[in-house]
Order: sequence, then structure tokens, then C-alpha cells
Amino acid sequence: MTDDLFEPLTPANPAAARGKCRHPRPLRLFRHPLTNLPLAAGTSLCGSCFTVIDGRVARRGRNNAKRGKAIQRQRIIALGGQNLPGNKPGHDGIGLAFSYESKAGGAFSERYWRWLRGIPATAQQTAVLIVTSADGSGPKARSYVVVEYDDWRDLHQERPEDEP
Repeated sequence: MTDDLFEPLTPANPAAARGKCRHPRPLRLFRHPLTNLPLAAGTSLCGSCFTVIDGRVARRGRNNAKRGKAIQRQRIIALGGQNLPGNKPGHDGIGLAFSYESKAGGAFSERYWRWLRGIPATAQQTAVLIVTSADGSGPKARSYVVVEYDDWRDLHQERPEDEP
């Protein structure tokens, strides 16, 4: 099938607003004719969509990204794994027995944390929260286990083979 046979169901809307530029790049002022625009201190223009970028907001985003990556590295290395450089979707680290994906930020569930911390456990026991989704009568139930990071590390920390 060729592209000239494709006909959209609805016509394009030329009045629709452009999407927000998600990767603002500061405009190189010495190469662009918009160099004489009056801008407030600490702001610049995006090189892609020509919107004003607040320097404080951009710096906050960079700092948050650096912090999230540092947490990822620290957590994977503390478990005995090796942090993988770069941005590999679904694969942040590797170890002898485990493959790691680390998330920091919005994915943390306060509800699960509260439930996990509320499980009574003795010193010899580890609190384990089992979360199950049984959607309807047909699909097989899906489950995953939630364990506190420190408990997991104490139980399963990978050690290189040369260590005793």
C-alpha cells in the first residue's frame, strides 16, 4: 500500500496550537537575527520554538535530572550491581543474578509505602507486600512483590565472586 492511497478520517486543523517544545535549546544569539530582542535577566530564547526560557526553571530541571541519576547509580551499586551508562529503556543496571531498573520521583506510591511499613514483622522476618490485579474473570491475575530497599539489600545483595 502506498502513501497516496491514505486519506485521513478528518482534515488537519491549521488553527491548532503547536505542541510545547520539550527540549529547549538556548538560541545562539550571535547567529540569529533575533539578537536585538529585549529579554529579562536570566532568560533566553529557545532555539527550536523561540519561546522565552526562564533560566531558573531550566537549571531546576537539570539539577533534578542529575539528582535522579545519582540516586539510580547509588542504589544499584549499593546492591552490588553495575550501573549501565546511557539511557537504555528498562535497563539501568546489571548484576550476577539481577537486572535493575531504577525509578525516582513520581512513581513512588505513598499508599504502598504506608501498607508496607504497617506490616508487623519480627527481627527475623521481612515485611513483604503483595499487590495483585485481578481484572475481570478471564485474564490471569498479575502480582508483584514490594519489599523495602534496605531489607532487599540485606537479603540479596550481590557480591563479586572474589569477595568472601
